[in-house]
This record gives sequence, structure tokens and C-alpha cells, in this order.
Amino acid sequence: MSVQQLPASTVHVMLGDCSAADATSVLAVLCGRFAADREGADEPHESGGGRPTVWTVLFDTAGEPSHDAGPVGELSGQPVVEAQGGPRATQRLREVLDAAFTVHELGTEAGDQEVQMRLRLESGTADETRSP
Repeated sequence: MSVQQLPASTVHVMLGDCSAADATSVLAVLCGRFAADREGADEPHESGGGRPTVWTVLFDTAGEPSHDAGPVGELSGQPVVEAQGGPRATQRLREVLDAAFTVHELGTEAGDQEVQMRLRLESGTADETRSP
């Protein structure tokens, strides 16, 4: 059995600890900027049965991201994003999240070829929260 190597520009994102509406808001921002392995009509939905739901998406951060992701939806909670990929790819993903939300770093593990980061998001950006 062979393991397929993903391009260095690929970031695996797992989104949890949030409602389907919050997942939709976060994924809309990322899908508006990067190519993804999901269809545009593939909206997040709850799994049911009272079990936690985690949404996963592969993003290709190669090339210039689109600058027209549309309006950012208001988050009702504080979703947690876990991202894993190459250092430059995860940095690009983080920059897009920073531009759309207030991002709190919960932890980062960096190797020479891969970075894993865990982030908690809030509505608004850091610039907006610093304004008088």
C-alpha cells in the first residue's frame, strides 16, 4: 500500500466545537480564498444524535488567493480550527483567518516540513477590537 504525498501547498483543516452555521461562515471565508476539495453546495450540517461534529476540508493555498470572499458571517460561538500542512501553506491560511476573524492561538507544533496549529476564532478582527 502506498501513501499519496500531498503538495506542499495543501493544508488539512478540521473545524469543530461549533454550530453548522459557524462552520459555514468559517469555511465560506476559506473557500472564497483557496481551492478546496469540497463542492460549493456542500454546506456543513449537524450529524445528529447528540454526537460532536467535525468538518474537514483540504485547501490548496498555491497561487494568489482571491480577494473577494464576500461578507464574513457573524459567529455565534468560538469555533476551533486545527490546521496541518507545510509552513508556508499554514501561514497563508492563518493570514486569511486573521483578516476575517479575531484569532487566538491555542497551540502550534512546528517541524521542518509540517506545522500543526490549533486556533480559536471569534467574530471581528483584532483591528476592530482595538478601535475606540
